[in-house]
Amino acid sequence: MIYFLFFSLGQCSVDFNALLSFKDSVFDPSNSLSSWVNSSNPCIDSWYGVTCNPSTHRVTRLVLENLNLSGSTHSLHHLSYLRLLSLKNNRFFSSSAVNLSSWRYLRHLYLRQNLFSGTFPIGISTLRRLHRLDLSHNNFHGEIPMTELTQLPFLLTLRLESNSFTGPLNSIASFSSMYDFNVSENKLSGEIPAWMSRFPVSSFEGNKDLCGQPLQSDCFNRTALPATIKKKIRHPQSKRLSNGVVLMIVAVDVVAVMAALVTITWCCYKYKCFSDGTQTEAMETKSGSTTKLQRRSGSRGVEIEAEELVMFEGCKGFRKVGDLLKSSAELLGKGNVGTTYKVVTDGGDMVVVKRVRQRRRRRDVDGWLRIMGGLRHANIVGLIAYYNSKDELLLVYEFLSNGSLHSLLHG
Repeated sequence: MIYFLFFSLGQCSVDFNALLSFKDSVFDPSNSLSSWVNSSNPCIDSWYGVTCNPSTHRVTRLVLENLNLSGSTHSLHHLSYLRLLSLKNNRFFSSSAVNLSSWRYLRHLYLRQNLFSGTFPIGISTLRRLHRLDLSHNNFHGEIPMTELTQLPFLLTLRLESNSFTGPLNSIASFSSMYDFNVSENKLSGEIPAWMSRFPVSSFEGNKDLCGQPLQSDCFNRTALPATIKKKIRHPQSKRLSNGVVLMIVAVDVVAVMAALVTITWCCYKYKCFSDGTQTEAMETKSGSTTKLQRRSGSRGVEIEAEELVMFEGCKGFRKVGDLLKSSAELLGKGNVGTTYKVVTDGGDMVVVKRVRQRRRRRDVDGWLRIMGGLRHANIVGLIAYYNSKDELLLVYEFLSNGSLHSLLHG
């Protein structure tokens, strides 16, 4: 009995000396540790933040939160019976990597919001009883030892956000019991393991090189990019257009479309293209001419009023709609607007005829088409004629024989 008493007092003195050494090594601006004095006992008297086991007289809990303390925590490694250590929201730092191996009974470790730096604390694999680990908002760097962490059977909380950890999140096993996990605002990379996808997006945000569920970033596209680059390097003589040529073509098209829109807008403002005007006036102008023609509806068996085939500069090979309808035609394609045909007239001239599916008011359509027919630009396909009746709208364009933009871009 006497031996046990002396042994306990000897062990208690180890904790006593460790705490006083810690107090001497830290800066305490608020004098929060004033109760830690030589003339008292941390396990008998009331030392701020200290809790002991009454039977062994060993320090098992040390809670020093929000005290603005600064300095080293090296002396606390002698508190080998600690179950809980919380130093949250202070300014503690470490001159070397934090060593946890002396706290083999530790269950809760909270170092949040301090100035700790270096690699991930060493000795984490010895903390087999650890339940909660919070190293967030510090300056730790290097890789996270996921393999060692997954071997801790009771780990419930792992908070590592707002550090500078790098590397992947690879692990051999998963945390079957963990429910609080956060590695956001680091420099992690690679794919998120499938078992981690059950945690929210906020657990991974702020890692620009991290991909996979639950993030929206797709790992497949990232891994496919190098293969595409290798293919281009392996076939340097490819006949596909270079990126510079493609960009130039797109830029020219954009400029041409913008020029057309500006011209149309200006014309509408200048000449009031939506004003009421008669649709029967003769078009014997410099830009084109109109020809009256008669059509008859076969389905209704009634005669339709005379309509106009409006022709513009460059129109040749036909004078009326009948010339187009009886010419040989080849289907070029169908789209949301209508169907497009390649038409060869009796004289051998080739034009493109688009039969528009959707109709608008004739007055509005005529105003726009007459303006478009007067536009001529090297990058705009010219409208050379149109036919607008109650039953249908036909647009006649110049035929360009060099293929489509799609075939130029994709071969």
